Amino acid sequence: MISSVSFRPFLSRIAVRCCGVLALFAALLSGSLLAAPQMVSLTSGERLVGEVLPQSNDQVVTLRSDLLGEMTIQRAQIVKIEPQVSSAANLTNPAKTDSTNAALQQVNPPVAIAEKMTEVEEIPEEEQPLVDKLFAFKAPEAWHGNVRMGMNISSGDKQWTETAIRGDLEIKQKGDPNFYRFTGSYTYRETERSSGDTYKSTDRYDGEFIYRRSFSDDNWFIQNSLSTRVDQIKGIDHEVQELLGLGYKVTPSNQFELLFGGSGGIEEYQTNSDDTRNGVNQVLNVFQELTWKPFTRTSFVQKFNYYWEPDYTERYNYVLTAAVRIRLTDLLGLEFSYNQNYDNDIGNGNVKDDAVWRNALIVYF
Repeated sequence: MISSVSFRPFLSRIAVRCCGVLALFAALLSGSLLAAPQMVSLTSGERLVGEVLPQSNDQVVTLRSDLLGEMTIQRAQIVKIEPQVSSAANLTNPAKTDSTNAALQQVNPPVAIAEKMTEVEEIPEEEQPLVDKLFAFKAPEAWHGNVRMGMNISSGDKQWTETAIRGDLEIKQKGDPNFYRFTGSYTYRETERSSGDTYKSTDRYDGEFIYRRSFSDDNWFIQNSLSTRVDQIKGIDHEVQELLGLGYKVTPSNQFELLFGGSGGIEEYQTNSDDTRNGVNQVLNVFQELTWKPFTRTSFVQKFNYYWEPDYTERYNYVLTAAVRIRLTDLLGLEFSYNQNYDNDIGNGNVKDDAVWRNALIVYF
């Protein structure tokens, strides 16, 4: 029979070995838990996923994240640390995963958004074609305007054709008494010689800015206009006018508008010939505008301006325009117009008269 004295050392050796195995198992288990991804919930509502490193202590937690790298977080900013739910567990119970994700999104929506950011970044942004951007462009509600491009045909002393581009922009906020208009044009001319040959002659361009402020139930208005023109075809090197005036507007219906008025100011006039008119002179003006829209997409526009020098009444010029515009779509339309630009004396008593029939393609904005 084995004595109890001899059996005790044997039991002691077994106990020591078991304790060593258990200690080794515990160390491996704790190491695997530290190495496993952890979900760190912060007081700010954010959640960080990473490996909690062994150098963490009671004051700080050191976390290694695949996305953010290694970081140190104060314990006071941490609500809790828990193992991250593995994808394998999610696959075993998809219904539970969906409900859990829904619950997380309800509890803390910023967390769900942060978790989806990496997925969004991987989706390349589809570039919108330039043509689509142009067609998608929409001017502010208070802006209305168009650009007109076409050909002019002369009926003057010489036969000629012109390629022209014209445009205007009107800004009028609903209920606002202020009105702004910008207009301009550029014309390129080809002239026919007596032999029948055509050649490039000089060009012309002009621009005008008009400001109006309405008062007295939006009928009366004051107007300030600044305009300039260069017409080397006529021999006008430049003409600049600054005018201030008063006008009245009649609008019996939404389809009809008539306004007229007068103004006065100064002009700086220069021609390519020596003449007493060159320099700064006083100038007076009467103006009239008519707009009629008989149909939704059809409008008739007519304008008249008459200018003269009060000290030399024989020095005058006027511009008469009339146009029919047909809007085919919200973007495109057609214009058929007539323009007469008459100068009674551009210097040395020379008279210049242009009568032009014009047609153009309109781009609205």
